[in-house]
Amino acid sequence: MKTIRLLFVMAFVFGLAVGGCGKKESDKAGPSARTSEQAAKDGIAFLAKNQSQDGSFGKSPDVGFTGLAVYSVAAGPYASGPDAKRMAQRGAEFLVKNLREDGSINQDKQMLAIYRTALAVMALNAVDANAYADTIEKAQDYLVRAQFSEANGDFTAQNWEFGGWGYSSKPETMGKVAPDLSNAQFALNALKESGLTEDDEAYKRAIVFLSRCQNRSESNDMGSTDDGGGFYAPKESKAGVVTLPDGRTVYKSYGSMTYALLKGFVFCGLKKDDARVKAAFDWISKNYTVDENPGVGQMGLFYYFMTMARTLGELDVDTIETEDGRKHDWRAELSAKILGLQNKDGSWTNTQDRWMESDPVLVTGYALTALGYCRK
Repeated sequence: MKTIRLLFVMAFVFGLAVGGCGKKESDKAGPSARTSEQAAKDGIAFLAKNQSQDGSFGKSPDVGFTGLAVYSVAAGPYASGPDAKRMAQRGAEFLVKNLREDGSINQDKQMLAIYRTALAVMALNAVDANAYADTIEKAQDYLVRAQFSEANGDFTAQNWEFGGWGYSSKPETMGKVAPDLSNAQFALNALKESGLTEDDEAYKRAIVFLSRCQNRSESNDMGSTDDGGGFYAPKESKAGVVTLPDGRTVYKSYGSMTYALLKGFVFCGLKKDDARVKAAFDWISKNYTVDENPGVGQMGLFYYFMTMARTLGELDVDTIETEDGRKHDWRAELSAKILGLQNKDGSWTNTQDRWMESDPVLVTGYALTALGYCRK
């Protein structure tokens, strides 16, 4: 208990020293004498206050924001209270009302269909898989059909897009909108949690795409370095590029996508002793931190927290040993960091607005999900 308290104090002091992601001390609740449970209750209360009458979340009713908010509560260990249950149920009903004929759960903007449908499936499955079984089944089938594959045009294993998911869901636009690892990780989350059988071809196709998002030349046939980390897409990294002496361009690894890559490999059935899995975990061990999204700094910090917690939880990892020989209790360290960044109104925000992380509803969903995964 003394060790955990010490970690909390150290995280708080360090957060003040570096500016706590840009938050002023007066804006933050701080971790003193607080627990993850209390922080989660305050976060849930904030979401409840910001839920619209129709059960949705977002500045305008949004399936993606609603799916994340509902999932962050319903899938976590703090969903037993009546307010949390009521909020999750109302949100689930909103999601069901947005089921489309093609099986997507979405609004009119098809560009976000994969992201929104995946989060909706995860949320409905967490709230009541049996009650929403029909909707989940239709949406699951949609996600499988929306994968870049032979069924969606001339996408074979030779095409770099093969096995991935992008924001677009319509076959006639898929050649114009690239797939990426972020959408792929949400799709794989939804497929795994909704019970898609382990031998489904969607997972086998996804491994091809995931391998092309990893800096491991032995398994990446598109060209890469060999640090083992992950990047956004076979032809893009949000961390930038490196030009090799021979003129080839390769893509820099960074934190959130390396965790997304590793989680994707695990969901697709690869074991801990697989060389691709080991290479990704080695990158994580060398770059372990809860103070930034390694490779891109404070950008996407809470998305990073969420993906990190889910991935390490799936691997059943208790400690991360870094190159200096230190063993880190990632659950305690990440929980302390998240508690230190909570605002007094129960929300979380990131002053680095990249990827919409200044929005308190979105970021609170990320933070609550991460805290839930930090519970062993």
